[in-house]
Order: sequence, then C-alpha cells, then structure tokens
Amino acid sequence: MKILVVSHTYIASINREKWKVFAQKYKDSQIKVLIPKNWPASLFDISAGNCAQDNLNNCEFISLDTRKAGNEVLYNYKFSDLFRILKKFKPDVIHVEQGDNALSYFQLILVAKLLRLKSKFTFFTWVNWKHRWSLKYRLFWSFIEKFNLKNSSGAIVGNTVAKDILREKKYLKEIEVLLQLGVNTKYFYPAKEEIPDQVPVFAQGYDGQARDDPAVAKGYGGHGKRRKRIGFIGRIIKEKGVFDLVTVFKNLHKKYPEWKLVFVGAGKELNNLIDYVNKNNLQEHVEFLPPVDHKLVGEVLNKFDIFILPSYDTPEWKEQFGHVLIEAMACGVPVLGSDAGNIANVIRDSGLVFKQKNLNDFEGKLELLIKRQSLREELSKKGYDLFTKNYSYNFIAERTYNFWQKIL
Repeated sequence: MKILVVSHTYIASINREKWKVFAQKYKDSQIKVLIPKNWPASLFDISAGNCAQDNLNNCEFISLDTRKAGNEVLYNYKFSDLFRILKKFKPDVIHVEQGDNALSYFQLILVAKLLRLKSKFTFFTWVNWKHRWSLKYRLFWSFIEKFNLKNSSGAIVGNTVAKDILREKKYLKEIEVLLQLGVNTKYFYPAKEEIPDQVPVFAQGYDGQARDDPAVAKGYGGHGKRRKRIGFIGRIIKEKGVFDLVTVFKNLHKKYPEWKLVFVGAGKELNNLIDYVNKNNLQEHVEFLPPVDHKLVGEVLNKFDIFILPSYDTPEWKEQFGHVLIEAMACGVPVLGSDAGNIANVIRDSGLVFKQKNLNDFEGKLELLIKRQSLREELSKKGYDLFTKNYSYNFIAERTYNFWQKIL
C-alpha cells in the first residue's frame, strides 16, 4: 500500500512517531508525509527543521513551502510541488488531516484527477461543533467542502460528535472514530522515582523568579517534603475553565495547605488570571510557568500528583479530545476533567469527571482525589492501562491500516 499523508501536525518531530510506528508495523507499506516548512502556532512558531532525520526505509517526511501557514483551512501548497510528488509516487491512498473543507485537500484531489490517478481519498477531522457560516462561506467554501466530501472514500474522526456532524451533511461513506495522535512513549512514561524539584522545566516562572530551587524544595513548612501539586497544562483562556479551577482551589487550599496549583502555558487571559490569583491572596499557593517544549511536557506531568482539564463548551468551541489527558495517563498521573466536549469519552472510568461549570461538583471531585491517596493510585494504574490499550501508536496504526484496507 502506498500512502500519501498531508498535515501540518507532523511539523512537530515528536508527532512523527505515529507514522514511524505504522511503517515499522506494516513494512509492506510505503509512506510519504507532506508538511509545511513553518507553522505559526498559539504557543510557539514551529519549524520542520531537518525532517529527513526521521525518515525510515519505507517512510519519508517532506517539508514544502506553503501559503497561509497557520490556518488549517486556508493553507495550501504549490501545485507544481504536488504535481511532481504525485506523478512520481502514485499513491493508493491520499489522506489529508485538515478537515473536510481544507483548501489543501481540494488541491490534492484536483492534482490527482489531473494525473488520472486511481487514488482513494480520505480525511481526518476533529470538528465537534457547528460553525456559524458567513455569506462568504456559503458562496465559496461550501463548494470546496461539497467537492471534497463527494470525492472522499472515507473519513477518520477524532470523536463521535464529529461523525454525527458528517452524517448531518449527508456523508454516508465509511467513517472510523479514532484519535489523530497517540503519545510518544520516548518522552511520556511513569517516572520510576520522584523527579527532583530543581529540574530545568520548573526552574523559572513568568516573574523571572527561581522556582523549586533547593531552598524552596524543602517543601511546605520546611520539613524536607515537597508540596503536592495539582497541575494544568494548556492555553490560558476562559473556556479552558482556568478561573473555575482557581476558585475551587481557593475553597480547598486552607484545608489542605500542603497542596499547590501549577499552571503551565500561555494565552490571552494569563494576566487576568494572575490578577485573580493575587486578589484572592493565593500567590504563595499558585504557580505560573511558561510553555515548555512538547518533549519536556512528560517531565512536567511527572511532577504533578493530579492533572485537571476543566474546560467548558461554548457556541463556537468544544474540547475536541483533550490530548494532554492521555499524556498524563501515559505518565501514570491521575486525571480529573469536566464533561465538556469529548473529555468524558477520553477519561471513561479511568479518572474522575465533573459537570462542566458546576463548581460544587468540581470541588467535591477534587477534594476526593486530594484526600484519598489510594484513589489516586488506583486511577493512576487504570489510566495507564487505558492508555496502553486504546491510545498507543500501535493501536492507532492497526485501526488505520484496517480502515484503509476496507476502503481499498
């Protein structure tokens, strides 16, 4: 099977593990993965760098110049580059992971048709909310979407709501519900022993002050034992539930002074959240750290005793998956999440789930985890087991391969 994959996701080298595992598992396959050379993102601007260093005998990563980089729907490649690659490779499957209305998907279909290739077209989408489309969209982008869907032989979706939305669009072809990315276990795994407090990723906060240095690492009360940590990693925006998290923590910290709250990330509400923490006199109990390289996130997670994702739905956005949840599970960290978007489907019975924006339920579930170490240990084991069975790259490779075999 010859497969051409197109997605900005694999500009990050850590994510290329997905196709390397696939290629090693199915050695009869030939895979080429097209990625942009650069991608402006909310936390970092990412460069593909020397992506050839990740190549295998049957898996090649190719970076190309793009227009409109940073926009999943609008970004596109030079037709001449696509024409040259498709003409030489002649893939059996062309798989684009940018959604059903992506301009790059439209390009690939057009070029393949011009070359009269017999390729099957599939796509991936996370979208689990209904867009409020403008007149411009209805006049132009709806044509792109309908063209892409008409020429697709199947779709992989990251959650069941995305599948329902495609069915509402009268898309009746094969749909597989499967997450886009697993977890690279080279960087995410349970720490065999406690990571020292003075590791580089926890060295300095937003205020430039040293964090968890040997003096501070003596812990709460100076008794030689570090404070336990509740952690959040992600964008600092309202819909991620970060203000709810501080409110709930405020209600609990006096009863459990050995616990602290740590935010790792950036976003438009960061300064407002810091002000909120200060107004509630929590600055000695809440820590803010800037974003870290993805390869260091596992190191951060292994310093948490509880990981929380308290997002809530809005008319314009829902949590599509909550990938950091499975990264926490891969590190053996117990998780607590809201029932927003797809979070509860990810956690299942391997963590605790509270009703979104219900602060009483949120506080009750968090206190339960704080009070019961045995529950944290139980959920740590259940989460890790769930990850290995349902969220590993081996699992994704097998399901993806079987899906394409069915399409072909």
